[in-house]
Amino acid sequence: MPPERGSIQVGFVRRLATAQSRGTIFINPGGPGGDALTAVSSFLWPEELTAHYDIVGVQPRGLRFSTPLDCDSSVVEDAEGTAQFTRFGQLMRDACEQSYPGYANSLTTANVARDWEQVRAALGTETIIASGVSYGTVVASTYATLFPEHTDRVILDSGYTPSAPLNRQAASQQRGTTQALADFFGYIVANDATYHLGTTALQVYGRWADKVAAESGVRPTAHPPAASTEDLPAPLAFTGQRGAEVMAATNPLRVQLENLFDQLRNLGASQSDSPTLHITAAVLPYPTSWEKAARHIAGIETIDLGNAQPTDSLPTDASARAQGFTTNLVLCNETDSPHEFGYGAAFLWSAFITKDPFTVQNNQFRSGQFCSGREPITTPVLLDGSRLTTPPLQLQATGDPLTPYSDFRGMADAMRSHVVTVNGPGHGQFATGNGAVDDIVMEYLRTGHINTTDAPGYFEQ
Repeated sequence: MPPERGSIQVGFVRRLATAQSRGTIFINPGGPGGDALTAVSSFLWPEELTAHYDIVGVQPRGLRFSTPLDCDSSVVEDAEGTAQFTRFGQLMRDACEQSYPGYANSLTTANVARDWEQVRAALGTETIIASGVSYGTVVASTYATLFPEHTDRVILDSGYTPSAPLNRQAASQQRGTTQALADFFGYIVANDATYHLGTTALQVYGRWADKVAAESGVRPTAHPPAASTEDLPAPLAFTGQRGAEVMAATNPLRVQLENLFDQLRNLGASQSDSPTLHITAAVLPYPTSWEKAARHIAGIETIDLGNAQPTDSLPTDASARAQGFTTNLVLCNETDSPHEFGYGAAFLWSAFITKDPFTVQNNQFRSGQFCSGREPITTPVLLDGSRLTTPPLQLQATGDPLTPYSDFRGMADAMRSHVVTVNGPGHGQFATGNGAVDDIVMEYLRTGHINTTDAPGYFEQ
């Protein structure tokens, strides 16, 4: 914060190496709004890393244990409906201005990177290894751009082009989510001897949809995977591949209509009441959890969500609420989000009619509603890796739904990264259980070099 606005606290945790330390890794787990303190203890760090590197998680400003945001959510929730659609972004900022004027505008990636620098100086560490996942790659890249003299290595895990408008990022994420859902059902097909849910991805989708409908009273609207000739009904088998293509093209509309008819038959029913739906949406980016989710869908071992209930309002827990506001403030403070009115109806439909967790946030971003009523107050730092002694290592998965493979080049080119393509699903590849990727990263940390451009995915390692 500027001196005239007062000061804030920045919390951090340091996990010391258990043997001789070779360096200090600063990490950001993504978001914006990801809890860096939790990440230090929850990531599946390779044994060599915990033995020889100190790990530091700097808590982003706005979250617990740094100066937390204190936002009055009633400012948003009590606003009339039109205002929530046309001025949602402004309402979010207004809700945070009352207790600490000006603090909301300080939530930017550049300031998070500068907070890293304050912690580095306080620890007396001359250089750090800057590491981030997803949005954390922007934090790490920004730090390396602003403070190259204090940057040793850089690990960019699941990067993207940060200068792209939210609308474009959301469109890519929607395509990635559709593909990841098909990949998940394909994983179940590949293990049909265990799950017995079908021999095609569309058959598994059907069994999954049956379970969602049994739990909620309505069928889901998630985009069905492509049909194969094996999926054709017997009377249409003669149409072959052409018939399968027509079936694939019409299935998305069919599931929307089925959901609407189910709602008319069961007034008040919603797919959002299905635990299976929310489990699937939650695990989709993380293949380490696919087996557990598949066992739940197959009825082998049920996942109990306890008292957790989906809600259409802002979280009531102060920590979760601060994370939600932080996400909005950072993105809208520095990212262009123009209105695409054609997606306004799509957002309202998915948010209030179908309540589809696979589309609602992306439609919110694409419509411009998320930042509506306000413009960015700054522009992101122009990333530049030219002054780094060691080029960054950038990991990108071909099946990543949240930072799709098609979008990594903007960051890679600007940072002059060495890109390793991970051939498989998942968002976040290092310290997530893929030993082949962990070995590549550890070699990079030891030597500064990488001798490959490809790595196997989680299921092929």
